[in-house]
Amino acid sequence: MEKLHKIGFSKLAPLEDTIQKLLMKIKVNPLEEIEITKALNRVLAEDIISEIDIPPFDRSAMDGYAIKAEDSFGASLKNPKKTKLIGTIEIGESSNLKINKDEVVRISTGAPIPEGSDAVIKIEDTEIEENIVTIYNALAPGKNVSKRGEDIKKNVLALNAGIELKAEHIALLTSLGFNKVKVISKPKISVFSSGDELIEPGTPLQSGKIYNSNKPMISALVNLYGGIVIRAESIKDNKESIKIKLIESVEDSHMIIFTGGTSVGTKDYLPEIINEIGTIITHGVAMRPGSPVLIGFLNKSLIFCLPGSPGAAYISFLKISGPAIRKMLGCSVLDPRIEIVARIDKDVPVTGLGILHFLRVKLEKRENEFIAIPVKLKGSGVISSLTASDGIIEIPPNQEGLKKGEQVIVRLFPK
Repeated sequence: MEKLHKIGFSKLAPLEDTIQKLLMKIKVNPLEEIEITKALNRVLAEDIISEIDIPPFDRSAMDGYAIKAEDSFGASLKNPKKTKLIGTIEIGESSNLKINKDEVVRISTGAPIPEGSDAVIKIEDTEIEENIVTIYNALAPGKNVSKRGEDIKKNVLALNAGIELKAEHIALLTSLGFNKVKVISKPKISVFSSGDELIEPGTPLQSGKIYNSNKPMISALVNLYGGIVIRAESIKDNKESIKIKLIESVEDSHMIIFTGGTSVGTKDYLPEIINEIGTIITHGVAMRPGSPVLIGFLNKSLIFCLPGSPGAAYISFLKISGPAIRKMLGCSVLDPRIEIVARIDKDVPVTGLGILHFLRVKLEKRENEFIAIPVKLKGSGVISSLTASDGIIEIPPNQEGLKKGEQVIVRLFPK
């Protein structure tokens, strides 16, 4: 056991190399077809080619009168033009009306433009008396008309595979006539927190015990990143119990996430277990917090062993486990966090070159720029350092720190 731990940490792997090595081993999940009403936040599994024009006909962009534009040429308050009203077209109606010279048709917004017309004049630019419509404004051809295919033309790429479907995408798909859509099936994920010190909220807090915050935190992040939590459990620091749970989970899980039990303590059994029955890809990553991360496989299930400290587990998930879930989903963007350009509020030294450091910061808007204020830490387990922060700055492994006023990129926490 001790020998294995020493091997695992004899050399810390660079984070970017670890991520690239990991992503190459992940395959996109199979697709499934679902009702369009259930597609919010799902990942589109195929390119969408429009089969119709949107709009499917020339239509009025406002309430008014459909007219031949040339019949309005020269019209003004001092030089009005007279036209004859020959009918009305309401939205949702089709009509065989045909406009000839000096004729107009009363039309509603969204209604199809009648044959012979090429413009719509606003009601407020007209007067009507006994079917004679007086025109007080000149129009150019196409004025106030939405042309067929103006929004989306037939046979063009409307949406790309890999996007996460939002309300506007669902509206577009519906306007193209879709009532079902093909999406990538969600990864099924088991979440475990290991540790003899853990107890569940709702029970009295005993001496030497802490409430288990990692299990609900990681479960929430799994849901946020598009996975499905099929089990979330706490496990005692018992090698056989951990092994049994791992083997059981492999039967129905695309991914298994543990927090705790992955470092070099006497009860950190996970490295030994995975080495015995599975394959370790990486154990030990050159980042702080989060260096004890272990990545492995058992059969086809991907295993992540994250640190037990909540802050380290959270950051490790954002950098490694989250993108892995999104790779399984076929997302075009693997890291969904928003990036903000800011200036650091003070000098930030770091200890140890060759380590990627994650700095938690609070953002303030001062004048015309954002200022990143480092959040004081007392260790990777400080949960309040996450709730007091807006995001994270990554300090590269070859950089000794940050200088006050230096421009930085802040990656906001996911929402």
